[in-house]
Amino acid sequence: MPAPSSDPLPLSLCDFALPIFCNGLGALLHILEEGRRFANKQGLNADKVYVQARLIDDQLPLVFQVQNAIRTVFMNLDRMTGNQWDLDGPLNNNEKTFEELEMRVSMAQLEVREVMKERPHKRDEDLVDIVAGGRPLKVTVTEAVQFHGIPNFIFHVTTAYSILRAKGVPLGKADFILGFVGWRCL
Repeated sequence: MPAPSSDPLPLSLCDFALPIFCNGLGALLHILEEGRRFANKQGLNADKVYVQARLIDDQLPLVFQVQNAIRTVFMNLDRMTGNQWDLDGPLNNNEKTFEELEMRVSMAQLEVREVMKERPHKRDEDLVDIVAGGRPLKVTVTEAVQFHGIPNFIFHVTTAYSILRAKGVPLGKADFILGFVGWRCL
């Protein structure tokens, strides 16, 4: 398999990546909303049944998947814009309820929308440090976002989807994919 190309994208990095993050957050919010609705219909307490649910014992729970998806978005916003979001302030990972998780996703999506309006300056070729597979690497912002940030974000959104699906929430592929085709952000 050929190595990924680091050739510049035909779009700016922000034009390419920000809609993926914004729409993916929309998909994540939709998945969480469906989980809450299903719990309500079944007379379940979503906070007790889902928030700490895992696919397997050694994988982190739903709350972590949501928090880390959002942390990944903000880390990549930092890389693309040069702004520093306070990852220990409003993103301090203290959510304990389904409602708090939904609010966190909504807040992150609004922030991405604001950045989309600003059309941030290009930092695409600036070098940044990342850790991938336990290995520290120095890569361009473009490489960090394309080959580390977006896959990491999608991994956590997919895992959140899978946890709720495994807990019986009637989610289908469309619940996941529709968010990425723009029904929330564009």
